[in-house]
Amino acid sequence: MSQSPLHEAEYYDVIDEENQVIQCRLCPIECTLLVGEKGKCFSRVNLEGKMYSLTYGYTDMKIDMIEKQHVFHFYPNSRVQTFSTYNCNLDCDYCAMPDNIGIDPAQIGAKKYAPDQAAMFGVASGSKIIAFGEAEPLISFEWVRDTATLAQQRNLKVLLRTNAYFNKEPVKEILECVDAVTIDIKSVSDIGYQQKCHAGTFEEVKKIIKLIYEKEKLLELNFVIHEALENTEEQTRKIAEWIRKELSVSVPLHLARLLPAHRLKELQPTTTELLERCYQIAKEVGLDFVYLNDVPDHEASNTYCPKCGELLIYRGASATEVRRISLQGNCNKCEAQLDIVFK
Repeated sequence: MSQSPLHEAEYYDVIDEENQVIQCRLCPIECTLLVGEKGKCFSRVNLEGKMYSLTYGYTDMKIDMIEKQHVFHFYPNSRVQTFSTYNCNLDCDYCAMPDNIGIDPAQIGAKKYAPDQAAMFGVASGSKIIAFGEAEPLISFEWVRDTATLAQQRNLKVLLRTNAYFNKEPVKEILECVDAVTIDIKSVSDIGYQQKCHAGTFEEVKKIIKLIYEKEKLLELNFVIHEALENTEEQTRKIAEWIRKELSVSVPLHLARLLPAHRLKELQPTTTELLERCYQIAKEVGLDFVYLNDVPDHEASNTYCPKCGELLIYRGASATEVRRISLQGNCNKCEAQLDIVFK
């Protein structure tokens, strides 16, 4: 494991050279930092007028099935080497990993890996894919980029799971070494972001989603449903209509059950009935691929051909079965071309 010193960060400006004041340009918050101050994300710090990453190389590793990342159209039923980084630029009331947010990983004895070590673990795992996610990987932008670049050189595919609340330039750069992206949308309004995540705007997130789509990366979207978040039928219709108009009806929309955690741990999980109503609305809008997440053995977890209705991929609580779809991504019954990547 690496014992390297702090890694100088990128995407910042010196705005007052005499007083060594800097401004971060990684995400739209664009924190202005005096010497010794950390950004809102707790991951970038001003040391003597330069910005350094406090999270470069710090990560937890595990092997999961790709469906655990709410990704259904990118190498279905594949094992993935997942790297879970630390910290986030949002502060969601329902964060599933609050212990990994707002900390200096060096102070808790977290493990640290150089990019070549992490890429080596990806190869050794036998997985085709490495994934960055679960906290907010782009807060560790430099390490994710360096590791993803080496992983692709070793013929691994790269999946990024992000909240997409970042500036365009770093996102453009990271997309050069990423094959697929899944985005967690928190709300369909700026107020929803501010009230439930205490930062962020949907307008900025939409810009990044469109950028990723225009770069022709495989894209999937995840939207958490719950009355307490004011994410119900009306909001589902809004996001589905936006996807149809601005992206494509073939972009998968995952409607996820809220599993209470952090500041909202006293809530009840999202009811299946509400999820099913939202599912029907998204289908009525015209989206080809709508999924319910965290509802075991529900038929809305399966992939059906949007042309002939054939069951293509079955997803049960314990297994995923690819049934009637070719390696070229066609329905075996009607030969419809599908936006599903197998090779």
